[in-house]
Amino acid sequence: MTWHPRLKPVTRALVSLGRGMAAVLTSALLLLGLTAAMVVVQSGRDEARPASAALVAGEAFDSALTPEQQAQCDHAVTLYRRGMVSRIILSGNLMFVPLARQYLIDQGLPPQTLFADEKSRSLVEGIRSAADIARAQGVSSIVIVAEPQAMLTALKVARDEGLTAYGSPAGDVSIVETPCAVADGTWRYLKYVFAGT
Repeated sequence: MTWHPRLKPVTRALVSLGRGMAAVLTSALLLLGLTAAMVVVQSGRDEARPASAALVAGEAFDSALTPEQQAQCDHAVTLYRRGMVSRIILSGNLMFVPLARQYLIDQGLPPQTLFADEKSRSLVEGIRSAADIARAQGVSSIVIVAEPQAMLTALKVARDEGLTAYGSPAGDVSIVETPCAVADGTWRYLKYVFAGT
């Protein structure tokens, strides 16, 4: 069987295209795997240390905080009572912030130590607004208390906003056993890195 002379360049082009697509796919899979590993590692890392403020970020869709959100607030209270932070910044949607603020006051925190952003519609927007509040209050370092799978993204945004940020997940939560949480954290991080949102 003989090849038509014009088919050789087409065949070579198709082979090159196939190799290029395989390389892109391999790179994308490596990026996803590496990011997922970073999400898992950061979710279990407690970097709590003395800082100017704690940042509690969340979203509520009901008239009460979830047990996980209460754990976040309790963790912020612990940081405050241990003298690691002197202020707490709350960031989230219109429902979360008032609920979290009242919960913290009920736990005995003085209202004047609480600062709130109630306008955010996403984690990234909330961290940016919290950074504005932090700068207005002279805060340069924060301990972020967020959902474990969101910690990598929250830290990246805060550091990009010029804050010295440390992560401190609430409770003894491991997201390694929940692939959906890892996927969510991976998607959040890559979306922020490539789209800024």
